[in-house]
Amino acid sequence: MSVNIAIDGTAGSGKGTIAKRLALELGFFCLDTGAIYRSVAYAVVNAKINLENEEEIKQLIQNLDFKVVFEKDADGKQVQKNILNGEDLGQKIRTEEISEASSNVAQLPFVREFATKIQHEIAKNFNVIVEGRDIGTVVLPNANFKFFLTASVEVRADRRLKQLNLPQERFNDVLKEIKERDYRDMNRAISPLKIADDAIYVDNSNQTLEETISYILSFIKI
Repeated sequence: MSVNIAIDGTAGSGKGTIAKRLALELGFFCLDTGAIYRSVAYAVVNAKINLENEEEIKQLIQNLDFKVVFEKDADGKQVQKNILNGEDLGQKIRTEEISEASSNVAQLPFVREFATKIQHEIAKNFNVIVEGRDIGTVVLPNANFKFFLTASVEVRADRRLKQLNLPQERFNDVLKEIKERDYRDMNRAISPLKIADDAIYVDNSNQTLEETISYILSFIKI
């Protein structure tokens, strides 16, 4: 039977990086669920579909040729490739435009159903760490271990600024975007961001990456 670890959290909490490091430590696969939504958003934006046009987005989803593939790089690290119409999207889904579009399309029930189906299939067949915003509450409510990561909004904005390699003068813009993202994620009608009752809460505002990983590993007994 596969072992599943659910990691939920706010934007900029470091859950993606932490999930990957934990997977390396434990020898698990790591599924970046946000990349699935970003890939759908990329397909929508690339097709020049209005984000408010649910019917056209639904038609696109029904005909979407998309899959997740796990490979190892030259250093032996696991890499998740998001393949759309035979193309590895790579960093194309890591722009501010796609991030915003992803937050919008992720609120659509049929988009969430599409992503959840992919997640269930992977979790059923592999020892996997799945990170996102509704993993412990909706996608994998029976996960063996659950964690909820967050940090102060200022810390998260600073992290996102560095991640996107933006100048310091953009800090207030990024801070505003993070706050808006939090509000949308926590107040959406479908699968809002919230802490699962049995999740371990981790505020890493004042923790280094290594400290956060060490703390989480202390709870995982396999």
